[in-house]
Amino acid sequence: MGVEISVRGGGPISATEWDAIEAMPKEELPPLTSGQQQVARKMGIQEADYARTVLASKRGAEKSLEKAERFARFLKDCVRERMGGATLSRVALDTLQGKFEVEAQVDCRVLRFRVGEKLVDELFENGSELAEGRLNRVLDLAFRTRA
Repeated sequence: MGVEISVRGGGPISATEWDAIEAMPKEELPPLTSGQQQVARKMGIQEADYARTVLASKRGAEKSLEKAERFARFLKDCVRERMGGATLSRVALDTLQGKFEVEAQVDCRVLRFRVGEKLVDELFENGSELAEGRLNRVLDLAFRTRA
């Protein structure tokens, strides 16, 4: 794709996913590193419970990365449509801020803008026309004010 994609802060998992992790037998949990074992001991947490938390965190991060990749694929065409020579160069999801930080190359300049994570969720999860319109407005403003 040629676009740098990253996630800062991991991501949540659903209650159903957490229930499935909690129901996993100890033998199926990923082994903890020695550092993770030390943390579990210091915190007074059973290793199996800590392993469940580690697994949940990993799955949340994977879901966030998938979301960022999907948004990047969607944006790639949007950027090109708005300005023929523009290319998408970076999409970074900051789950702590609830924002996507986006960079595009326009001629020899870098165009930077942000898009709310909730807006993207509304578009992809519900197919919201309102969300699509709001995203188009963000893109129009980003390209109009900086191009």
